[in-house]
Amino acid sequence: MLGQPVVVDNRAGATGTVGIQHVARSAADGYTLLVANTTAFIGSVVALAGTVQFDPLVDFTPIGLFTESASILWAHPSLQLRDFQALLARARDKEQPALAFGTTGSGSVSEQSVELLARHFELDLIKVPYRGTAPQVMDLVAGHVQIGTSDFGTAAPHFRDGRLQPLLSVGQERLTELPDVPCIVELGLAEPDFTIWNGMLAPAATPLPIVERLRIALAAASNTPAVLEVTAGSGNKAIFQASTEAQQRIARELNSRRAFARSIPASAS
Repeated sequence: MLGQPVVVDNRAGATGTVGIQHVARSAADGYTLLVANTTAFIGSVVALAGTVQFDPLVDFTPIGLFTESASILWAHPSLQLRDFQALLARARDKEQPALAFGTTGSGSVSEQSVELLARHFELDLIKVPYRGTAPQVMDLVAGHVQIGTSDFGTAAPHFRDGRLQPLLSVGQERLTELPDVPCIVELGLAEPDFTIWNGMLAPAATPLPIVERLRIALAAASNTPAVLEVTAGSGNKAIFQASTEAQQRIARELNSRRAFARSIPASAS
């Protein structure tokens, strides 16, 4: 659409912040862009406050947020839990050992969402950190941890084989693929919003005509069958939010995550 070659440069490290900081320091000419998700762009800023060398609201201009998904709280089938209420009963049973939940990194949805549930329902849980989603899910399937969150696409094969039990959708609405599984908002927990979005952003000083040209191209690309096959299935939902709407969403989520992080006692973090 743009008549230019596109090079995908995966900059791994520090929950995605290595790549984000690289783009923040790049020339604002429309040729170096960022594709990031909520965990890297917002969660890492909250969890690594003082060490992250970028400001989501100052250093970037949103081109468009193009997909969103909700993590699912899963349980190992050995617990024999049918729903979230059964999990609460099990976690509150003082005669049973404390449940261990796997997380995929500091500031991740898998960490903060379960901490929110633990605080709200006064649950005593053991946090077990992992370096990424894949090892966390594999240990959950193996029963080394009893509960944990993951996107539906990653965990779906294990769910279909009966090796994981879904208990809760950690988002604003129920997942199409799991219509009988309630969402966290139904429990009265609307904030922070742990819905995961993916989006494209440019360095803040990028000229507005370039941003607009990129926005038009991204909006068109996001509506093609090939892209919709990825963004509208396996637990994903195709969206398109740009400009002011995207900036307001980022600001709202950043503020609510920061407020939540400040409310966590030091001993619980």
